[in-house]
Amino acid sequence: MRNSSLVFKIPEQKERLAERFKTHKTLFSRDVLHSVLSIFDEVARKGDEAIKSLTLKFDEVDLKEPVLSNDDVEKCIASLPPSLRSAIEGAIQNVQDVNAALLPKTWEKQIRPGTVIGEKVVPLDSVGIWIPARKGPLLSTAIMLVVAAKTAGVKKIVVGMPPLKNGLGDQGTIAAAQLAGADQFVVGNGVSIIAGFAQGTTSIPEVDGIYGPGPGGIAAAMSVAMTYGKRSVLGIGPTECVIFADETADPLQIAHDLMNEGEHGPDSSSILVTTSLNLAQQVETFLWTCMGEVEEKRSQYLQQVFGPNGKGAIVVAPDVDEAFDFINGFAPEHLMIVCEKETEQRALTAINHAGEILIGEYTPFSAANYGIGITAVLPTNHFARAFSGVTSKDMVKVSTIGRLTKDALQEIYPIIQEMGNYEQLPCHVKAADIRVR
Repeated sequence: MRNSSLVFKIPEQKERLAERFKTHKTLFSRDVLHSVLSIFDEVARKGDEAIKSLTLKFDEVDLKEPVLSNDDVEKCIASLPPSLRSAIEGAIQNVQDVNAALLPKTWEKQIRPGTVIGEKVVPLDSVGIWIPARKGPLLSTAIMLVVAAKTAGVKKIVVGMPPLKNGLGDQGTIAAAQLAGADQFVVGNGVSIIAGFAQGTTSIPEVDGIYGPGPGGIAAAMSVAMTYGKRSVLGIGPTECVIFADETADPLQIAHDLMNEGEHGPDSSSILVTTSLNLAQQVETFLWTCMGEVEEKRSQYLQQVFGPNGKGAIVVAPDVDEAFDFINGFAPEHLMIVCEKETEQRALTAINHAGEILIGEYTPFSAANYGIGITAVLPTNHFARAFSGVTSKDMVKVSTIGRLTKDALQEIYPIIQEMGNYEQLPCHVKAADIRVR
């Protein structure tokens, strides 16, 4: 059933649009952060027992142990239908190819006579990966994050996920992560598992990097984990997408693309931006029709996203520059560009803030989510203005390299002398002085 008009004209209805997306920049509140800090403290005090009690409290599952046995994992792999296993293995290969291409390499270069600089790139020793499952299984996320770590050369990869009522995790997700290279699996309340990754418990190893998407509590837990010296990528929250399309786009395809991201959950953002009122109206008509063809659970999500209190919208701009300004301001997680070639090039030049950019009518969001191999674990809630998606580049760290000959040190000695004296650090100056005098 149609709930309300989804079409907003800018700049005339800019205030109405702002009201609809007033929470877009707020990934989590201070109250959520306070609760997360309390959970970290409880896990620090009680370890595994805290994880069990918090899982019972928040997830209503009575855990025997947080760690899954090897037998449990093997049963998950054995449960895969051959066609699904083949798809998983194909996705793993594609993600591996992309992450291998993206992986930074150690390098050195002489930039002046006698002066060599460079970077030594090494993988993190261990990572913890959180895979949410509240709105449905996310084996694609498990593949992307585990393969990124494996390709980087991480020695220990621990995957955490929410428990099912039987105390185990989703079978398909476990199987996919194991085939991708995971070494260990733990289940439990999400924030408490991340607290375990950050601090270590009897069952859960302390790791060097922690990654994974989720709602506000998970995002807050990732930010707290960073205060423990753990590497992470912030702002991986509820799904959001923007499609920029002109009058050449197929309105039925665009409607399905909006539903593609909207069906993730009621907190998803799904937006079409166009300069064509005709396209906007056609897409809206197809949306309400096609939603009725979706199975009940996902249809309910879509009704909420595109309903009066959701974060679905069709934005009609007076010209492409205004459209591009809106998109840059929103900084979407996923951006699709479907328009004629000249406008496409203008869009690629003008739009600088998006987690991923998918170009052309044959590159739907689902292709990037599953098949291309590029990461779909991307920044949301405005974070794409400053952050990027999670890849093998996030699973390594870099030590800068410097090497000087005596002549090169002599050349920069006046700089060392003047700056060291001004900063009142005579030993700095003397360390260079004894080498060149």
